[in-house]
Amino acid sequence: MQIVAIQNLRAIAAISVSIGHAQAFIGVPMERQGQVFGWSFLLPWGAGVDLFFVISGFIMVYSSERLFAAPGGAKIFAWRRLSRIVPLYWCAMVLLLIKMAALHKPMPDAASVVSSFFFIPWDTQGTGVPRPIYDLGWTLNYEMFFYSVFALCVGLRREMAVALIALCLSALVLFGLVFPMHDPQLFFWSQPIVVEFVFGMGLALLVRHGIALPAPARYALIAAGAAAFFHDFLNTVAQPHLWLTPNDFLRVAGWGIPAAMIVAGCVLKRREELSANVFMRAGKLLGDASYALYLCHPIVMSAFAIVWFGADINNRLPAYLGAGISIVLAIIAAILVYLWFELPLTRFLQRGMRQGDAPRTAADLKAASQRA
Repeated sequence: MQIVAIQNLRAIAAISVSIGHAQAFIGVPMERQGQVFGWSFLLPWGAGVDLFFVISGFIMVYSSERLFAAPGGAKIFAWRRLSRIVPLYWCAMVLLLIKMAALHKPMPDAASVVSSFFFIPWDTQGTGVPRPIYDLGWTLNYEMFFYSVFALCVGLRREMAVALIALCLSALVLFGLVFPMHDPQLFFWSQPIVVEFVFGMGLALLVRHGIALPAPARYALIAAGAAAFFHDFLNTVAQPHLWLTPNDFLRVAGWGIPAAMIVAGCVLKRREELSANVFMRAGKLLGDASYALYLCHPIVMSAFAIVWFGADINNRLPAYLGAGISIVLAIIAAILVYLWFELPLTRFLQRGMRQGDAPRTAADLKAASQRA
């Protein structure tokens, strides 16, 4: 069963990242032309990634209830994740390579291409920071690493699996802190940001154990988390517009913990009800399409920026309007991609797992034995 609040938070996270990038696609070209762009730092828009990571840790534990300690559970979990993540990301990668070739840009070497397609941290851009060719894929490199560790532990009982995953991720961070690593993969995976997955897993355990907070306490958590985001003691306003936040302890403290507080306030309740409120239902749809929005918005915004500046619209309409239009177009495109491509393909791929030679969960085996 989906938790509607989680879907709404996924929508918020994707839109937050999109707002930050929409400003960059309009603002950076304007400043190169000597114009002034009014950057908005109302929120640290990049913190949407941290919200995603906490949500991801929550969803993996919450949705894998029947897979823990089940025969073939790791295989089912891995296939679900691969069929959900890989197709759309690979399509985005292919489109990027086609675009680079069409614009006669220098093509990446084979190692950069392979590492980008297979979620291996690699400095593909020569900046000293492990990032794939499709820049947004750096978050997926963390996600896939987390999924790999999760798949290795899902054969254990739920509490033991979560404890072992948390121990592995925390130990890796501490090891990287004590022994600075120069290997790009180990350096990347040992960054403190990985503990944000642990925050989400812990919250999922609380939910599965029936732990609930009174409404005032939940609202206070949400308000405190939101206030921390608005205050933004990382001070992103003072940073360069395209600043890449280090994935360090300061980020976890400034963005990861507030994200966990907001998620906690949304999920630690006694029952889940699908509201008839049109905004909640719209948020759920956007949450379902949040992965498509995250991956597709740079493509849409890049194309829009070409038209915006190429047709000289930037000199006739306010810049903020251009950024707003690009966000709306990205959302529309993401919903269409989700409904017409991502959802049908994911269902097709996962149907094969369910109907083919897929291993059964413990509950399935018990039911089969009872029928026999």
